[in-house]
Amino acid sequence: MIIDIHGHLGSINFAPFWQADAAKLEEYCRRSGVDLLCLSSSRSIMYDVREGNAELDLALNQSEKLLGYVVVNPLFSESLGDMELLKTNQKFRGVKIHPDYHGYVLSTPSNRRWIEAIADKTPMMLFHVSCMPGTGFSPALTVAEIAKNHPQTKFVLAHMAGIYQNGNYPYFPNMDSLEAVMQLNLDNVYIDTAHYLMYVYPGVMEKMYALAGADHIVFGTDAPLQGPMQMRFAIEVIRALDIPQEEKDKILYKNAKKILGL
Repeated sequence: MIIDIHGHLGSINFAPFWQADAAKLEEYCRRSGVDLLCLSSSRSIMYDVREGNAELDLALNQSEKLLGYVVVNPLFSESLGDMELLKTNQKFRGVKIHPDYHGYVLSTPSNRRWIEAIADKTPMMLFHVSCMPGTGFSPALTVAEIAKNHPQTKFVLAHMAGIYQNGNYPYFPNMDSLEAVMQLNLDNVYIDTAHYLMYVYPGVMEKMYALAGADHIVFGTDAPLQGPMQMRFAIEVIRALDIPQEEKDKILYKNAKKILGL
């Protein structure tokens, strides 16, 4: 079994090549060998939070392979009303937080308090973690500090906890945030694999495994930012790791089943 914990319904950055409705995403799953894909609405992240959540609610009811996240945004507190979707549609499994695109700094006290108030009302949260030089709205260590305060909630830090490419030395991925987060030894923190460097440079997945271990890594691709061939390649990168099969199974689906309550 393979579960992809990080995808999007709709158009990312309004680019036609990064656009997928529910039918296309299911096709991506079939072509890549993914059994379940858990996703948020691109419309919720980039345009209108509540319109996007409603759009995803409808799509999930018509889909077999898709699960969902409710997106909330402290700049639009009315988006809290969409938390009811966690009760009315069992295919919604948690909450997605995306400070970079929503335009607020997670570590600002008022924003952090708003997010912390949500943490005990959902079984899990997927955080976009700032993953490119020049961004810093959602630092990995801030997410980890929130997770420490809410041990009953599972936290997924997307994009390898913010790993990014050093522009001055482009052949060496920066993994400082990942290492710092793992040194906190939090049982409820997981790191997803949704980062483009995984597709570009050899050794990235091996280094991620060395720092985080299989118990804290969960498979994610950022589909449709990555298409079905890249999704399949990401699976093969994990399968090629020189580790026991049980460890690979944790990364590819067992951790996700626990996080998503399946």
